Amino acid sequence: MSFCTPVGATHSVCFKFTTLYVVYMVMRGQLIYTKHMTIIDISLPIHPNMPIYPGNQPTEFQKTIKPSGSQLTTMTFDSHAGTHIDAPAHAGLPGTTEIFPLEVFYGPARVIEVLGVELITKYHLTEKEILPGERILFKTDNSLRGHDIFHDTWTALSSDAAEYLAQQNVALVGIDWFGIKQKGAPDNGAHTELLSKNIPILEGISLVDVEPGNYLLSALPIAYLGVDGAQVRAVLIQD
Repeated sequence: MSFCTPVGATHSVCFKFTTLYVVYMVMRGQLIYTKHMTIIDISLPIHPNMPIYPGNQPTEFQKTIKPSGSQLTTMTFDSHAGTHIDAPAHAGLPGTTEIFPLEVFYGPARVIEVLGVELITKYHLTEKEILPGERILFKTDNSLRGHDIFHDTWTALSSDAAEYLAQQNVALVGIDWFGIKQKGAPDNGAHTELLSKNIPILEGISLVDVEPGNYLLSALPIAYLGVDGAQVRAVLIQD
């Protein structure tokens, strides 16, 4: 298939498409390139019936209609509801969400699948060839069983796995549950090993429709100030 556009009164420029996913246009003398991509939403919706971590603030929506007819909604939820990031303050360390540079939340990411275990340890990671600057997202049994209710047990990250990831100088670590720490863990190393190095933790993602592999992650947090966590709209992008 080819595409021709006039250039002056007597000439035209033609482009030949080699793929249906590539479109060329000539506009005002500039060549604009548009590339096909797939966007996969890995965020959990926030709504009053959503599951919450036990003991956290329930999510509530209250709608108000003004005399003018405009509608507003007062929303009550905590900083770790739904898909969100953890800041160091969440683990009792100095630093709230605004300490993270935005580029940490946008860039190449790798989805690593670890199934059939309740605890991801260093043993599961040493052969994954994890590189500095990678954004590592764990797909576990949590995604496969869904997020409609809060389960008493879940796949979590061990302290030694978090320490190993920090040693590899990863940019971000994400997990497909409402918390990264194992229930009843004797320490908070799953948080502190990462957050003490200013490595943000992305929690509450759903990877059920995501195959292991490389993607582009966009998970920009809401611009709260002085808060220990912030909601994000997390998506994975594929060419």
